[in-house]
Amino acid sequence: IPSNNSKSQAAEPASLVARMSCAGVLLAMFSIWCKFAFVDDTNYPPVGELHSWKVPMCLTLSYLLSLPLLKLLSPLIPNPKSLLVETMVLYNAGQVLLNGWTVYYILNALYNGHPIVGDVKATTCSLAVWVHYCDKYLEFFDTYFMLLRGNFSQVSFLHVYHHTTIAWAWWAGMKLYPEGDAYFGALLNSWIHVMMYGYYALTLMGVKCPWKRYLTQAQLLQFASVVVYTAFSLYFNYIQGQLEGRHVLACAIQVGEMVSLFILFSSFYRRSYKNKKLKAAKDEDKVEEMKDECNAAIAESVNANMYVDECHAAVKSLVAPVTGAANLGPGKTLEMTAKSTKKEIESARRTGKGVSRPSWSFLG
Repeated sequence: IPSNNSKSQAAEPASLVARMSCAGVLLAMFSIWCKFAFVDDTNYPPVGELHSWKVPMCLTLSYLLSLPLLKLLSPLIPNPKSLLVETMVLYNAGQVLLNGWTVYYILNALYNGHPIVGDVKATTCSLAVWVHYCDKYLEFFDTYFMLLRGNFSQVSFLHVYHHTTIAWAWWAGMKLYPEGDAYFGALLNSWIHVMMYGYYALTLMGVKCPWKRYLTQAQLLQFASVVVYTAFSLYFNYIQGQLEGRHVLACAIQVGEMVSLFILFSSFYRRSYKNKKLKAAKDEDKVEEMKDECNAAIAESVNANMYVDECHAAVKSLVAPVTGAANLGPGKTLEMTAKSTKKEIESARRTGKGVSRPSWSFLG
């Protein structure tokens, strides 16, 4: 049985050295990731082992196998919410900068002449698409932080499915169709992530963000927009005679991924909305119940006051004729008269004389 001292030690905030050490580990991982992600434009797209199917296979399998292990180890970490604050702020801020760079890079390419739709050869956005694909592996830290902080309920099937399959979908896109219209999904997804990771970073720093409730709606709009854009891309490339089998396969994988995510996120959104409506209804019922209780209490109080008033009136109706018949005189009360009568009786007992009955006596 743990002692009180051990409990108090476990509840103590993590030391500055421990917090900075975690942040340092994350920075080292960011640096290693950048070594492989930010390649030279002239040597793009990357070939060889970096673009092999072995990369997503090894990384996604490692991700899936690490989840139960982290869940088992997380209770052993003392006060993880305090330990990982700086690390998570750093991670989310880094994601905002990375996705913001992707948005800027693609918008700049579009401004400088990259075709908006119907192109399969332009490579001006390919580096941004490659970096965005590589970021799918960095996003595994979303799940790791949830598990390390003990938020097991957040690691749902939707969450794990999203992180696992999106990495494969972007790998297929990079392998089959890294040029031309491939920029669109990366642009929308990066913009969504700027809002999402910005919200997380600001929340960790104690800043309230008004756009939280719009994130799921924005993601649903993103999935639908990518499907529509992909259909336009296939059509324009077909009428221009540029369509190849690899383009069709890449688009089919992209559409399948977007449709599956749209279904899962829609279900999540409906459940969340339904739960909020149920909670609001329960709160409204509680308010009505409290109103009924208050009204009942008020009515009971009014009835009690009426009863007291009736009792006072009855007492007055009984006392009035007595006091009138007694002619007690100014300043006298029944209590005073009773005391004087008691004294008269005691005096009569001592002297042996009788006591005259007062005129106000109830005795016949």
